[in-house]
Amino acid sequence: MAGAGDDGNGRESARPLVSILVALFTGAGIALQQLSTGQPASFARWAMLIGGSIIGGLGGLFAAGLFESLLHWSGDVLQKLRTLLRPRVLAFVGGLCLTALAAGYVVPPAIDFTQRWWRGCERPAAVRVLTSPEQLDAVRGLADAYESATAAANHGCPTAELYVYAARPDDAREAVGSGWSNDALRQIGPRPDVWLPDSTADVDAARDAAARFAVPVPIAEQRVIAASPVVLGVPVAALPDDLAQRREELSWKQLWAEVERRGWDVLRPDPGVSGAGALATTVLYDRTHADAPAARAIEQRIERSLDAGGFPLGDSTELLCRKRAGDPHKAAVLTTEQALVRFNQGLGCGLDEGPPDAEQTLVAFYPGDTVGADHPIVRLGWDTTAAPATAAVKDLEGWLGRDEGKRALVRAALRPPPLFDVADPLTERFGAHAGVVFERRPPSPDTVRTTRQRYSQARRPGRILLALDVSGSMQTLADGRRTRFQVASAGVGRALELMSGRDEFGLRVFPADGRGSGARDIVPLGRADVAVSGVPRAKAAVDGLGQVRPAGGTPLLQTIGDGVDTAAKGLDEQIAGLVVLTDGNDTSGLDPGSVDAVVRGKGVRVFVIAIGEASCGAFGLKDITAHSGGACYDAATGSIGDILRDLFGLLWGGEPANGG
Repeated sequence: MAGAGDDGNGRESARPLVSILVALFTGAGIALQQLSTGQPASFARWAMLIGGSIIGGLGGLFAAGLFESLLHWSGDVLQKLRTLLRPRVLAFVGGLCLTALAAGYVVPPAIDFTQRWWRGCERPAAVRVLTSPEQLDAVRGLADAYESATAAANHGCPTAELYVYAARPDDAREAVGSGWSNDALRQIGPRPDVWLPDSTADVDAARDAAARFAVPVPIAEQRVIAASPVVLGVPVAALPDDLAQRREELSWKQLWAEVERRGWDVLRPDPGVSGAGALATTVLYDRTHADAPAARAIEQRIERSLDAGGFPLGDSTELLCRKRAGDPHKAAVLTTEQALVRFNQGLGCGLDEGPPDAEQTLVAFYPGDTVGADHPIVRLGWDTTAAPATAAVKDLEGWLGRDEGKRALVRAALRPPPLFDVADPLTERFGAHAGVVFERRPPSPDTVRTTRQRYSQARRPGRILLALDVSGSMQTLADGRRTRFQVASAGVGRALELMSGRDEFGLRVFPADGRGSGARDIVPLGRADVAVSGVPRAKAAVDGLGQVRPAGGTPLLQTIGDGVDTAAKGLDEQIAGLVVLTDGNDTSGLDPGSVDAVVRGKGVRVFVIAIGEASCGAFGLKDITAHSGGACYDAATGSIGDILRDLFGLLWGGEPANGG
């Protein structure tokens, strides 16, 4: 009787537990069946799902025979548990649990360590990071910091490997907006997994490009991670005492009035290739309410300053590196705080020379109405993106939003979102002010478009002489189908599409004949809208090249010297340039030093595109071009057209005659 009573008591004590379990399991089953078709779309549907699950669970309690069977089985189990739950048994079981818990903490790390010792670290996820040339050095620093952070959190093994590469802002916007066309693959490289542009204005432009190309926008996610205000950097040696204490008091209109009153030279990165230059131009035009005459006056001051110091038409890195090499005029610089601070740190020029001299150090002026470049991180969603790369990009986004990532942004001279304290290098030590307040949103798209139009009208026209090598080596096959000369001729034709009617252009070939000396004009220098023998100038140039048969030597240095003299005979309100394309070594026998002396001070920027056997490292070409404010490019034959278009886009002014 006692056993039967105990069994009855056990079943009775188990009855509540069994009731709850049956209700829960039945309700859970119903809920899982419903959720398998999708989550409820509203609060009411959630309420219906929960209520229905409860009702179903209660109904399960009345299943025929099931309740009593479960009750009987549960009573037996509870009786056995009471027997087992003695102090010694509990101690033994507790010890086993603690041992298993300790093993769970110790064994996996031990296995990981053994595997790393035996096989090394697992291959990290490869992530392609696209940025601008101006940000390339800073982004590489961020990439190194992130890789180190993942390694520190993973027993010394980084979980991501970031490949950072750059493209000009215009090219990056078009490439992303086009869905990364074959041209983008050729010019820039593979599709990026993440894009770090200079501003959200670049992202907006990419969306506009996608609408033009009628392709889906590949932007999966974007978030602003930092900002950098537009400033005017004034050299310490040229900083007036009466302005030194007013660095944050003046508006842009007042500051520019001081610039004009004091006759300062002012430099600015070229808006055509620089995000910092484009934003600085927009801010200056907008905040000074510059109409067409005022915009032209601003550009005249900047143009004169660039010419006087032989500064390149490039981005902030190129401009400031040239300033580091020497600037007797002590020009002020219109750029971003980040570019200014990194210059004062001695970064970005590839030289291990430390910070600049005290007199060269720039001090930032922060007008009260200035605007900042907001730097976003953009995750790109391509069909071919690997899952590990996507996960790594998401982790990078999260890291940049945490304190460790924000400190890395500060080290890159960028300001994380507000309420994060900044320190070196964004301090007076490097010409900045840690506590500055500025508008972090970029100008509106309409303001940007208006500035671009006004800048195109305000910039000076170009006077460009193109000298094309037609020596015998230009008959060498370039791509299996066309010769170097044919590829170069096609590139010239495409570049001529960028001319406006205000520009002047001339085409010269060298040597003049098969004997290998001198040069001759195919089209003499003249306005683009003036015909040559009744034929439009651009067409006359292309037709003339079609009649040339390459032969002879390469009088390169003679052509440079003579070409500079020809291009220099223009007007003061023009930008004069000589563009030379060659594939061989000089045969004129001239001394490079004497040619360099001829080029200096003529006001003509010399650009050399070296292909084939030619090299910028030979015949003093780097010095000759740099001293004129130009540049030398070692180029593959297939990139001739792209380089010519980029150069003429910088040198020619106004809107192209074809509206392109």
